[in-house]
Amino acid sequence: MTIWEYLKTAHPWFDTGNYEPYQIALFLTGALLWVLVYIDTIRTIIKFKVINIPLLAICLNFGFEVTTSLFFVPDMGKALVVAYWAWIVLDIYIVYSMLRYGWKQVRIQTVKDALPWLLPVGVIMGQVLQYFFITGYDLPMAPLSGYLISLEMTICYLYLLFLPGEQGQTRLSGWSKFIGNALISIMFFTKYPDNHFLQTLCVCTAFFDIWYIRILYKLNIGRWQRG
Repeated sequence: MTIWEYLKTAHPWFDTGNYEPYQIALFLTGALLWVLVYIDTIRTIIKFKVINIPLLAICLNFGFEVTTSLFFVPDMGKALVVAYWAWIVLDIYIVYSMLRYGWKQVRIQTVKDALPWLLPVGVIMGQVLQYFFITGYDLPMAPLSGYLISLEMTICYLYLLFLPGEQGQTRLSGWSKFIGNALISIMFFTKYPDNHFLQTLCVCTAFFDIWYIRILYKLNIGRWQRG
């Protein structure tokens, strides 16, 4: 259902016809934790002029959010529609900042020189890929696409930890994305108990989320500081 179709009829804030109340609570809490990740990301952009989300993940994730906000609306109620729109509003600024500061993640000069055109192309490709995959193959709430992106994202986060002079990684984002992913994973385990591909994506994402947090502490980086 598109957002235009959705707005033509009344919907409850929380749709217990499609999901159990505890499933809605798990997903909504996880979604709010991801909003916290975005807010922390924007804070690091303002403070350090860096992007703490991998470039590839931003391109794919923006396509996911545009698609799920406009063309594949959540079926969990109006509260989740609002949450998805909160993601996309915050991510617009992140995409804009990626175009300004994304070069700081790149160490190969040839690639860095190509970024002025490569990043916009990446955003367009991400949108097209996410639209056709989600609308053609995904489940309600788009968990397959979401976890394919989350797995790629959390693996690429490990690369960012070892960039010389990197200042953008925080434990707040590390813990928020891990707990947010974990809560949403539990929800989808209960909703789709026979979808072993989705379950494997969830488990693999949790593995790399935990590994990322472990390295943050081992290297003693990522402390959230005021100012």
